Parts: sequence; C-alpha cells; structure tokens
Amino acid sequence: MEKQFQLPKRLETIIERMPASGCIADVGCDHAYVAIEAVRRGKAARALACDVRKGPLQQAAEHILCAGLAGKIETRLSDGLEKVAPGEADSVIIAGMGGPLMERILQGRLADFEHFVLSPQSEIPHFRRFLLAEGMQIDEETMLIDEGKYYVIFNVSQRADASSDPMYVTEEDFLYGGRLLRRLDPVLKSFLEKEKTRYEGILNQTDSDEVRTAYQHCMNALEAYR
Repeated sequence: MEKQFQLPKRLETIIERMPASGCIADVGCDHAYVAIEAVRRGKAARALACDVRKGPLQQAAEHILCAGLAGKIETRLSDGLEKVAPGEADSVIIAGMGGPLMERILQGRLADFEHFVLSPQSEIPHFRRFLLAEGMQIDEETMLIDEGKYYVIFNVSQRADASSDPMYVTEEDFLYGGRLLRRLDPVLKSFLEKEKTRYEGILNQTDSDEVRTAYQHCMNALEAYR
C-alpha cells in the first residue's frame, strides 16, 4: 500500500503553485515530500530529489520507495544544483532555506531552467532585488500563514525583455512585494499590521532612525489598503 503524507500548508501551497512539468528538481528536498506529492498528483511526470546531506537523502529514498515511486523519483547527493544538468528539469523547487543560501545556489544557474518555485526564509527584500537583477521575471507572489509564521512563495521565469518590472519600483514593492500590494493581498495586510505594532513598540523604547524609516515604509504600504 502506498504511504500517504500529510503536508504542512506551505508545502501544499508550493505544490499548488507548481506548473505542470515533465521533470522537477526538488533542491534541499529533505524527506522528498514535495517531490513525492508532485509526482503522485500529476504535477510532474518525474522528479530529482536533491540534498547535500546523506542522512535526509537516505530517508527520502525510503519514503519514495514506500510511495511506490522509485521508478519516477531519483535521489541525488548534490550541493544545490551542482548535480543537475542544464535543462534536465523543467522546474526547480527550493524552499526552507535562507535567502542568501538560495541566492548562492541560483547564481549562474537561472538561465538553465524554465521555471522556479522559490520560498526563501530570510532576506526576502534582497531576494526580490537579486531575481530582478539577474534578469528574472517574478510572475507571482503568494503569501500565507502556516503555524503562525508568514511565508512568501515566488513563481519565477525568464524575463522576455530587458525593461524593468513595473510591479517593483518603490522601496515598499521590494520590502513587501509589489504584486501582493497591488492586489491588496489580505495576508500581507495582516503582516503589515503586525509589523506596525512591532515598530511602534520599539519606537516607544528608542528613537532609532533606522526603525523610524522602516516604520514609515510599513505605513506607506498600509496606505494602499485604505
């Protein structure tokens, strides 16, 4: 009997946002739950489950076997995309790691694949700038709350022309997501309100120019909802 996996909301959302693919590369796959469910649900015909750590990769192989998908999902011991050839996968999935590490993995490899589903855990404003500076198009941003924590998921592809993206112009666009702001995303509004309260608490204790500037950007973003 095939083993079923109960995925957290953020991984379910990543699979939902994933384009239909002949092959996906799940980088930093951990237990390979995303690769398994993507193939099981028909979002991908095949998958490469990649991780730099031998222990999780062994567990991933066991889960793949239990799911009856050993013929469709291959595990690879790989530092990022090191062991994935250009074009070998249609889509690259990376989630659950910090923005700087994700940038290191993607540097020089963004032109090698058609589509990316990316969910950095830190330095998200810098990550947006990185993608645009590398000639990528942020096709969509999704924001969600899972177990009390906010997550952002990017759908990214090659930019068709060299023009700047009109969705990412102001500092608030990079801080909070131009596409999220323009559609008045309700989860982003919840995040901004929490940030407003947090900044106000800090400013009650100290008059920091840096915090005051950040607070003003937050307030500017909230203006879009009024």
